[in-house]
Amino acid sequence: MTETISDKKTIIFAGGGTGGHLLPGIAVAEQLDSQSAFRFFFVGSNRTVEQKIIESAGYQHLRLPSSSTSDLKRTPVRFLWNNSRAFLQARRFLRKEKPAVVIGLGGFASVPVVFAASRLKIPVVLLEQNIIAGRANQFLFSRSNLVCTSFAETSFKSADNTKTDQPRIVFTGNPVRKKILKSASSNETIINKLDRTLILVLGGSQGATAVNDAVVSMLKQCSDVLLCKLHLVHQAGTQDYRNVENAYQQLKETYPELQVTVQPFIENLSEWYSQAGLIISRAGATTLAELACVGCPTVLIPFPDSIGDHQLLNARFFEDSGAAVLVEQSHEITSTAKLLGDVVLTLLTDCDQRDKMRQSMIKISLPQAARDVAVEVTKLIN
Repeated sequence: MTETISDKKTIIFAGGGTGGHLLPGIAVAEQLDSQSAFRFFFVGSNRTVEQKIIESAGYQHLRLPSSSTSDLKRTPVRFLWNNSRAFLQARRFLRKEKPAVVIGLGGFASVPVVFAASRLKIPVVLLEQNIIAGRANQFLFSRSNLVCTSFAETSFKSADNTKTDQPRIVFTGNPVRKKILKSASSNETIINKLDRTLILVLGGSQGATAVNDAVVSMLKQCSDVLLCKLHLVHQAGTQDYRNVENAYQQLKETYPELQVTVQPFIENLSEWYSQAGLIISRAGATTLAELACVGCPTVLIPFPDSIGDHQLLNARFFEDSGAAVLVEQSHEITSTAKLLGDVVLTLLTDCDQRDKMRQSMIKISLPQAARDVAVEVTKLIN
């Protein structure tokens, strides 16, 4: 008998706000989708970047009026109002859909949905991307049944010490999408055919002004050595896109051979991963998981104000593994640019070092993470 939509069990992915939270969920959905036994909803915030990511992946998306903890100090009334509304809407949605499980992806947008699910006795799975667990997942930990971590070192402090049935913690790695995994095998073959080195600059799905400024400043400082040999592909973020584009246009007036591609948000990252000879990036865990699978040598500039300094710890893990070089962000952009320039120049002129970093990246990659999470989710449902 042919299976109908009504026969399929519903799985809800809760969270969003940034690609770092959403993309692992999409990777797990891809794995579970191959079983043809489930249907999926993503429930999160109303941020534009989130809507674009979910729409391009082809999944249904419900937006909730949740607010991040940064609003708590600035506008506490709005914070409470928005999150109360988000909780009520999430509870109403869950009662209607009756999901088999809710998978929390981390971030503020996951809290109302996972909290509502726990109150309705719906099984909850949390995905934790970073070495230091985020505030949302720390808060929701005692309300979950299963936690899948990206690092073996990740730990949690239960908010409810009286609970006897603590959630099971499984080290799976951070799920990576299928198209990223496909690009991994072609990276070394393609870059050997390029007539210039492609440097990919990533500041996260929302961009990073400090990274943007440091890269542009680096190119100005090292222009005589760098510019004629490079193709820069730069994800600048929506807010900073025009400034970065204008800065590159000014550089091109002096160095017309400079090849640049600037985009607010790069949807086809797998294409650029396969061509990148070097990557300059923030140290978000989802990006790092993708870079490890692709095997691309990377210079990491951790966001200095990340919760618990988790980006710095993520970056140190990769540097200690020989897969990346860490450049800590200075208060002065020119200082960061100088450090960055020294590292980039060294790596561009040392093919052996880049090859070693590439092998180290591959060695610490966990390409089966999405499959392993999907197996754990299926076991919990069954």
